[in-house]
Amino acid sequence: MEKKIIFFLFLIISNFMFSQNFDFERQYKYARTLSSKNPDSSEIVLNIIIDSAVRKNQPNYLAKAYYLKSFNSYLKSDAKGTLDFAEKALKISTENNYSPGKALAYRMQGTQYAKLGLLKESFQSLNKGLSEIKNENTDEGHELKGMIYNSFLILLNQNEYQKKASYSKNAVREFQQIKNIPRRNELLVSAYTNLGYNLSEVKKFDEAQSFFVKALALVGNDNHYLKSNILHDIGFSFSQQKKPDSAVLYYQKALKIASDYGFNEKKIEITKNLEEAYNQLGDIQNVQKYKLKNLELKDSVAYNQKMAVNKTLNQKEENFDRQLIRSHSVSKGLIAACTLLLLILGVVIFKMISLRKKHKKAVAQIYQQGITPVAYEEDPQETEDQSGNNIPADIKISPEAEQHILHGLQTFEGSFDFNHKNISRYNVSNTLNVNTKYLSAVIKKHKSFNFNQYINHLRINYIVDKLKSDPQYRKYKINHLAELTGYSSHSAFSIEFKKITGIHPSAFIKALDSIS
Repeated sequence: MEKKIIFFLFLIISNFMFSQNFDFERQYKYARTLSSKNPDSSEIVLNIIIDSAVRKNQPNYLAKAYYLKSFNSYLKSDAKGTLDFAEKALKISTENNYSPGKALAYRMQGTQYAKLGLLKESFQSLNKGLSEIKNENTDEGHELKGMIYNSFLILLNQNEYQKKASYSKNAVREFQQIKNIPRRNELLVSAYTNLGYNLSEVKKFDEAQSFFVKALALVGNDNHYLKSNILHDIGFSFSQQKKPDSAVLYYQKALKIASDYGFNEKKIEITKNLEEAYNQLGDIQNVQKYKLKNLELKDSVAYNQKMAVNKTLNQKEENFDRQLIRSHSVSKGLIAACTLLLLILGVVIFKMISLRKKHKKAVAQIYQQGITPVAYEEDPQETEDQSGNNIPADIKISPEAEQHILHGLQTFEGSFDFNHKNISRYNVSNTLNVNTKYLSAVIKKHKSFNFNQYINHLRINYIVDKLKSDPQYRKYKINHLAELTGYSSHSAFSIEFKKITGIHPSAFIKALDSIS
């Protein structure tokens, strides 16, 4: 903690001392380096860059800083932050006609869309990014094109090898044209390793080996993470060749580096593959050993928390014993307090269980019977025309006009236009070529809703159907569901969802998972 404070103060002092001669490129590269090590530290540098870029009118670096903020949010699985910062970078870059900034923003958009399962949108964004820099033949342009080609790989499965090979080779071609040798080699190492891994998947081991050799030749002795990756992927290649002895050798080398430098996520992957390699060798003892290590690593965060809790409870128990010796009355007080806490905890748990049962029952009813329509409510906006005059309660509409409106509403509902943002009586009535009072009267008569109730009911019914029929929707964040149904905010969506279904959307999804 003290180191972080000192680091933060150092950055502030440095910013003050050198504000008249701020090196944007050096600071941006430093922030980019920190992103893959410690996103929080990177954020400190990025905030300084943003402040200086605003004061010194440097929109290009402002856009790049927001791109890195988007990347940091992606590393922390913050989908909303990723897309929000990418949108800021895109807006600034578009206003200033800065193509590399737009390409960076589109790349982050495409990557995040892929994570959300929006594959069509992801392809569109990544292709837009490529089109922005297709004629950019600088180091930055080649780097961006290569990075975007690599981003396409996350959209492809093992059966799409030809496409994967094409994108990987395009990435290598772009990286090879970068003149900055350290940066070029750093990017090529990852690209060659990816190619070797992909080739191993389709049993082209000789070609895979040639790319592993290239990667090893370029990786520096200090680049421990990339070296660990290469050794692991070579081990994977040997495993695919049914050579478990060689696979174990390289996995062990990779594991040593990962263990020495604390690459815990890589250790999880390596120990899992070691378990499989030893299983091929019939070495049951090592299978159990690495299976246990893998489980320990996966649970490392939870395990550390559990150890801290146990330590606290043990200390309390020791204090309790000492207090018990000193004073019987104090011990009674502690026991009473513990009992009270247990009772409170029991009440809380009971209420939570009861609430879950209630939610489950309500969701089961909706799952089987659908949403029960809310009661009609008068809308003051529908009882006055545009001039402020009251609209008569009973409006005479010809049967032909009524049928025209009903047919238009049927088309409106079938095309899901109600999910468009800023939908209103006026633009719907314009689409149907009728006046607003006729539209409201027909909706009231045939749907038993005012206009806003009608739209909200259609939207919530739509998203409930999606949640019921497609489990993928249950993985989306609430703000993404709100966007899909045209709501301006997370809170507006949640309020209407609860008003119509009786349950908050997150509780609805949890209950739905338990019954379907």
